[in-house]
Amino acid sequence: MNNPVIILGLSTPGIFLMRHFPKNGIDAYGLDSNPEELGFKSRFGIKKVCPDPENSGKDFFDFMMNMRKEFNVNPVLIPTADKFVLPLNDYADEFLNYFHFTKPEDNLLRKLTSKKYSYELAVKYGFPAPKTCFVKDTVDIDDFIKDVEFPCILKPEFPESWKTGFLEKFCDSEKVIIVNSPDELFCKYDTIKEYDDRVIVQEIIQGDDSNLHYFVSYLDKNQNYIGSFNGIKERIAPVHFGSASFVNLVYNEKLEAMSVEWLKKLKFWGISGVEVKKDIRDNIFKLIEVNPRFGLWDEIGTKFGIDVAMMSYNELLNKTLVPVYNKKTNIRWISIHRDIRASAEYISKDILPLGKIVESYFNFPLYVSDMRLNDLKLTFYLIKKLFRGIVRKLFKRKEEMNV
Repeated sequence: MNNPVIILGLSTPGIFLMRHFPKNGIDAYGLDSNPEELGFKSRFGIKKVCPDPENSGKDFFDFMMNMRKEFNVNPVLIPTADKFVLPLNDYADEFLNYFHFTKPEDNLLRKLTSKKYSYELAVKYGFPAPKTCFVKDTVDIDDFIKDVEFPCILKPEFPESWKTGFLEKFCDSEKVIIVNSPDELFCKYDTIKEYDDRVIVQEIIQGDDSNLHYFVSYLDKNQNYIGSFNGIKERIAPVHFGSASFVNLVYNEKLEAMSVEWLKKLKFWGISGVEVKKDIRDNIFKLIEVNPRFGLWDEIGTKFGIDVAMMSYNELLNKTLVPVYNKKTNIRWISIHRDIRASAEYISKDILPLGKIVESYFNFPLYVSDMRLNDLKLTFYLIKKLFRGIVRKLFKRKEEMNV
């Protein structure tokens, strides 16, 4: 009997895992604190709503311990969102007796989900990063603006912090806020700090979105390099500071070498994704963030033998891992419902022409992540959601023109 897997987070990567593990004879259970998350629309997996692990860590812990009673063996846990990484770090001593999951030493999971600690670890071990200020008061901002060019960005230390309440509305649901002048920076900081005082100001790494690279890898408990792949985020949603909607898998030896070297220095093990952007001013890859978990398009590795989810599952159950090397990948990944929204923005802002976007859809092989004929409930939901979004935008534009 195979150990079941519990997938923590039911957005796009969680949906893939719910489809993927049953094909390997492994029962898949999915958890999320948001009952409206996409995974609940999928026909795959056994799904439950759980307490929010970020705001109710103890409630989440109790929920997991009660769920454990349903199984005769210890389940494997695979997080797909930062908010589920945190309790695996904070309650590790208790959880490790009842679940299998990757847990690097020295609170590394919590540190890597924090923009602040990720930056400090980059500086400590020589991984290039943009100029950054972790604001304690306005004096810090005064010092920072002496050495940077505007526009800059404001962002939270923990991404989940600005996804609810006033800050979600204030940021218009964006991951970061662009500030074009020192006065605007001070003004917006004063507003944000009343709700979240863990504010980061950072220079913008110069270059188009096509300079965004993402390196996915698996290192085992002894930091042996088991497999990796990397790609260019040719389109992201929202434009400039969002997540991937269209990715072109392109091997980059330099990014591979610097990322693996850094992860080994950190003594990290498990699934990770290192996001960087090549700065056109100095042609250097600079750190944006690290995801110590299964990420948005990590699934694409299954198409050329680098299945990081199964690598994690097998190592946690003490099975031998065989390194996989494949540097000749030639495939594109797309999330259609995300990419249609992203493409509309790229076209409206005159960043990309329609013809180039259409051409990319016929640049095979093309792997479709979200809309599947074998998951019609989810596919129809995404089509309906996309249509409603287009209608809302049209009405909003009409109202603005009438003002």
